[in-house]
Amino acid sequence: DIMKIPLVRINPPTLASFRDRRLKDGVRTCQYDLVLIRHAWNIACIEWGWNLGKNPVEKIRMPKNNPPRERRLRSGEYDRLKKASHGTKVWYLWPIIDFAVETGMRRSEILGMKWENVGIDKQRVLLPLTKNGSSRWVPLTKLAMVILDQAPRTTDRVFPITDVALRQSWERLRNRANLINFTFHDLRHEAISRMFEKGLNVPEVASISGHKTASQLFRYVQVNI
Repeated sequence: DIMKIPLVRINPPTLASFRDRRLKDGVRTCQYDLVLIRHAWNIACIEWGWNLGKNPVEKIRMPKNNPPRERRLRSGEYDRLKKASHGTKVWYLWPIIDFAVETGMRRSEILGMKWENVGIDKQRVLLPLTKNGSSRWVPLTKLAMVILDQAPRTTDRVFPITDVALRQSWERLRNRANLINFTFHDLRHEAISRMFEKGLNVPEVASISGHKTASQLFRYVQVNI
């Protein structure tokens, strides 16, 4: 609804109300939107000469980051997930879960992956546009290569399903496996932690995960010693 409001009527209370509504979609999502609005406002005023007044985003409280999650797969949980997946007719669910653990890729990156960007001979996949705005190559493990080799090539996308379908399938599987407080995104946490346990260093893991700073990367690390 904020799109319908003329810029001359945008003020701190308007954006505070937008912030509170957007927080329901997640803290990071809300932060990204406010940062984008703030940047666009500054560009319009400074470079385009629009007389919009002071940036209203500067006058409201930005949402604070959630504390980093420390949830990883515990003993037996991987096997419970795998066993529970045998009862589903959704062919793509378990391959996607395994692929996420092997590569550390985000759900959106896995679902957006195209065959044309998979370098089978080079054992890597190109992600041309990621969440942080840049592209990156992700190396593929032997299991990841097997998963791609077994996936049907019916469309240009490796996993031609919607985000909603995957979310619903994951929730049903998680409930059947009785996994408490474990999200699909925690698979990325699991994958990145495993990379460090295998002996990879910070630059190597960051190049795979796509994190631009060590502080961002370490929010995903919980190494078992």
